Amino acid sequence: MLLNQDGEAFTTDPFFNADFIKNNKIKTIKGTYSFKKNKDLIRKVPGSYTYEFNTKGRLSSSIDIRWNGKTLDTTLQYYEYNQLGAIIALKKSENNGITLQEFLRDSLNRIISISNYRVTLDENGEIVRKNEMNTETMRYSNKKKTTYNSYNLPYLVSHDNYNEDGYKTSSIDKLKMGGTIYKKKYDYNKKGLLISIETFYDTYPDPVEALKFKYDGFGNLMERHEYKQGVFTKDFQVIFDTKTGLLHSIIDRNPVSNFMSIIRFTKYEFYP
Repeated sequence: MLLNQDGEAFTTDPFFNADFIKNNKIKTIKGTYSFKKNKDLIRKVPGSYTYEFNTKGRLSSSIDIRWNGKTLDTTLQYYEYNQLGAIIALKKSENNGITLQEFLRDSLNRIISISNYRVTLDENGEIVRKNEMNTETMRYSNKKKTTYNSYNLPYLVSHDNYNEDGYKTSSIDKLKMGGTIYKKKYDYNKKGLLISIETFYDTYPDPVEALKFKYDGFGNLMERHEYKQGVFTKDFQVIFDTKTGLLHSIIDRNPVSNFMSIIRFTKYEFYP
């Protein structure tokens, strides 16, 4: 049900398997929040989390209404796709307004420009005005991608490495000013599922960040652990309904304070 071959699960990128969602005719998934402090009971709080999908199984929006202890904070994200299923636009609420990212793609479906806007929406969520903030462009040569800033000057060179079976083994980002290098190393289990991503900075031998994943016997993601400088900083637990096989709960735990944010997805709507 969830995609994670590039570590995209529970990021701002869509991470639901569109084929799974389409085949099961899932229209919306809605959950409610609970919080649990250390050595306290689980307590239900105001708020909700909703995922909405189009008829092709692609995530069209996510709506996060979260209790901050005093009021409700709302975070919205709306996605648009091309015919190949790649994102071409992302609208989201942030910084007391709405931002829009537009992605222009070439014939190989690679991103060749990203434009950022501040936008005004009507009551239906449609754009009535947008102000361009900046645009970055990307050019490709062999396996390398060069990113250019708003002045059309190159500042970042990136490339990915794959093994003979098509698994990504590493990715490298090099900043042209200063020469700083970030390298990500990817590792997989015997079934070819991603189990870790380690990020290294320049020549330092230890990873500055790491993501580690665990799966059940069906290949469903069960855990996503985040580490920074070797310190365990975030614990995601994923629970699927044993009767339906559908997503049931997400538990976001802070390993230091043991505070838990829990979303239980108990309301599903389906297309006819």
